[in-house]
Amino acid sequence: MKRFLPRAIGRAAAAAGLCAALASGCGPRGAGEIRVVTEPPGATVFCNGVRYDVTPLALTRRPPGLHLIVAEKEGFRTARRSVTLLEGQRLLLELRLEPETALVRVESEPPGAEVQLNGAFRGRTPFFIHDLPFGEHRFHFEKPGYLPRDIVERFDSRPPRDLRVELVPNVGRLVARSVPAGARVRVNGAERGVTPCEIEDVAAGDVAVEIELDGFETYAETFPIAARQTREVAATLKPFPTQLSVVSLPPGARLYVNNQYRGDTPQKLTDLQPGEVRLRVEKPGYETAARTIQLRSRTPAVEEFRLTKNSGKLVVITEPPNVKVFLNGEEKGETLPGANPMISEPLEIDLLPPGEYRLSLLRPGFQHAPKTIRIAANAVVDVQERLARRFVPDTRVRIRGASGEMIRDGMLINVLPDGAIELQLESRTIMRIEADEIISREPLPPRN
Repeated sequence: MKRFLPRAIGRAAAAAGLCAALASGCGPRGAGEIRVVTEPPGATVFCNGVRYDVTPLALTRRPPGLHLIVAEKEGFRTARRSVTLLEGQRLLLELRLEPETALVRVESEPPGAEVQLNGAFRGRTPFFIHDLPFGEHRFHFEKPGYLPRDIVERFDSRPPRDLRVELVPNVGRLVARSVPAGARVRVNGAERGVTPCEIEDVAAGDVAVEIELDGFETYAETFPIAARQTREVAATLKPFPTQLSVVSLPPGARLYVNNQYRGDTPQKLTDLQPGEVRLRVEKPGYETAARTIQLRSRTPAVEEFRLTKNSGKLVVITEPPNVKVFLNGEEKGETLPGANPMISEPLEIDLLPPGEYRLSLLRPGFQHAPKTIRIAANAVVDVQERLARRFVPDTRVRIRGASGEMIRDGMLINVLPDGAIELQLESRTIMRIEADEIISREPLPPRN
């Protein structure tokens, strides 16, 4: 056995020498070349189990046949490709290495928090991330009513991980008292109880507190409150003599108190003395309403007037639009174009006292015969008027014709996108003149 040992060792050394020769480029005759390129570059290359340099890399003097190419780079998944090399062939092998990613389940207590990952919105808890690159990442959690929270975590392995955070309620505590007690407490406009009371879930930030009791002035205070902080409010309410609110349907009526104008409805009066008060409201188009009321000390009162309409409405449609409308010589508006460019949208003239009106319509270049309209109380009168166009030449066109130059005078109706024009002649016909027929176009001076 000792006699054969040196021979075996010699064979192993010869095989090792052959592999080294192949690795160093001393390949057989007819060898080819494999050029390996990776994205990203800098990956270590293994060919048939032998390690070489990093990409981009040329494996020269490769023998024909099947070769296993492996590319490895830290932070990326290993890429493998088997290639068959022909005799004397030069082969380009491009490999794309996919980044190694971590698996993370993101949760919060309570759930439903919005999560930003490295500044970008990623989802609402709970959710699963299956493509998180290895390395350090910042998670930002937000949920209404809770303090935001930031967490920085590092992920360096593929096995799934749970990332769970507990959010701290972003609320404080408010204790409200008043003299006298029994007043309504409003926090940021929402009613939250009756004094004395404790409110446990006041959102942190600026808090507007109002304490209200019938017959007393409202106590109001605004202050900041922090998460898990307790603030106390103690209000001594001041009584007021009388408060009267006057509303009308419709609103905007002139309000008179004891024959003195006090503003337009709705109106809140706080300077009236207890006793008998005469109220009157007036609004154009409606009947005047009046009543006498009795005001009591420290007792707010509300008076509502439902006005009776004693007027009518006129609805005017014109052909064409952009026509000014006059009633009894007073301008009431202008009709506007509708879906049909030749017919206007309805122009509504409301709150017209009953009676007869002289309707006149005016648009330059058109004529209209005035007419009498009768308006009745609580009635709507619809009028559709067609204005006749007056022929007033305003344009002179020189035309290149078969027999020479021609001149046409008329009213310019339209200029088309291709340069052609439409001209109304004195005969009321519409003449279309193509762009290549027009020598010149000039306005005509107005006729006396």
